[in-house]
Amino acid sequence: MIGANGCKKPEDDLGLAVLNPADTLGTVRTDTVRIISWPRIDLPVRTNALSTNLVGSYVDDVFGPVTTGTATQLRLSINNIGPADPTLVCDSLVLSLAFLTTDPIYGGLDPQVIRVFRLNEDLYLDSIYKSDRLPAMGTTDLVHGTPLTVAPSPTQGPVIGGDTLEAQLRLRLSNDLGSELLAQWGQPTLADNASFLAWFKGLAIVPDNPGQAPLQGGTWRFNLLSGASKMTLYYHNSTGTAQSFDFIIGSSSARYSYGVFDHAAASLPELPAALADSTLGQTVTYVQSLGGLRTELRFPFLDRYRGTELQALAKAELLVPIAGEFHDTYLPPTQLFAFRKGDSGEDLFVPDQIAGQGQVGGIYDAEERAYRFNLTRWVQGVISGTYPNTGLALVPGSNGISVNRAALGGPANGQAPMKMELTFTTY
Repeated sequence: MIGANGCKKPEDDLGLAVLNPADTLGTVRTDTVRIISWPRIDLPVRTNALSTNLVGSYVDDVFGPVTTGTATQLRLSINNIGPADPTLVCDSLVLSLAFLTTDPIYGGLDPQVIRVFRLNEDLYLDSIYKSDRLPAMGTTDLVHGTPLTVAPSPTQGPVIGGDTLEAQLRLRLSNDLGSELLAQWGQPTLADNASFLAWFKGLAIVPDNPGQAPLQGGTWRFNLLSGASKMTLYYHNSTGTAQSFDFIIGSSSARYSYGVFDHAAASLPELPAALADSTLGQTVTYVQSLGGLRTELRFPFLDRYRGTELQALAKAELLVPIAGEFHDTYLPPTQLFAFRKGDSGEDLFVPDQIAGQGQVGGIYDAEERAYRFNLTRWVQGVISGTYPNTGLALVPGSNGISVNRAALGGPANGQAPMKMELTFTTY
């Protein structure tokens, strides 16, 4: 017997146990719904035209090495640059990338070798670029004094000319490139942005840190929409008059980030083992942003409530806890999304998500160390036959602008198990 009203289980193997059947008149609650969970490599995610771009690498002991980079156009700040003047001399060329003001670093503040290359391909604002797309670029590192090891300063801006600037990464580039740019003064190349982009397609900013040890390095997060993100050419003329010109980025420049993951190289064995054997995801499963990893969930007996006395659902809540401890520089995603499957296997919002974020939840609770989802509409739809019982996928929020990751307790985890709690009305 399962409920306050004495109804029978719809199937013997549903994996249900009643919680306090008489504590609320007219309801039956259970938190032993069977769940099958496992991690898998995620599909690439769109990263172009978003609020954040990523550069940097680190070695995650649980998830393996992570490498991120950014490709971006640069644009003229004004048209018709000139006139031509063969006496112009490049003093320096500086690429500035403004750090985000919130969560500018994921991982540590260790110095990294950063390289900058000229793009060999056109980028387009109306194209979609995804996280697995490596930029086509030249082989000459444009950074002055390459290889250059850079220590990030994400909260303290540099002082230039007595002014404290926005916190930023400043990379001095080759004077040869500066001289090449000055040689275009007064030429059709600098008449407008279409002409300039046909000649100078943009830059790729990439890390190069093959010797990093576990827990070393980090991903640096930049706001390329900031006016502080630009390339500035400093030069003087024959009279010694100092001048400068800004090549800007902003919303009119096509730009995207990419990510490369090597889960098999994780120094701890659990994740590689779970990817090789999906049954291990019952204990611990995983999610990782930037198209790294997602968790698949199946609820094999949900639709068997159909036609029984337990089919009027008052609430369905999924609890997804963090498994074990995590390094304080490798924070979990602030939010997870739960997607159902469409007819072609595509991700679709659950109806609870469509009703509003306040309805579905999925926000990380640091005190509880867990995510909670209100999935009442979706579960009721599965029971009633409105939705096929194809399960859910858990995917990190901010998927295209972060590399946050988390190990999650699966339903068989001994300390922090994943649970689905169902509350039925029985009148």
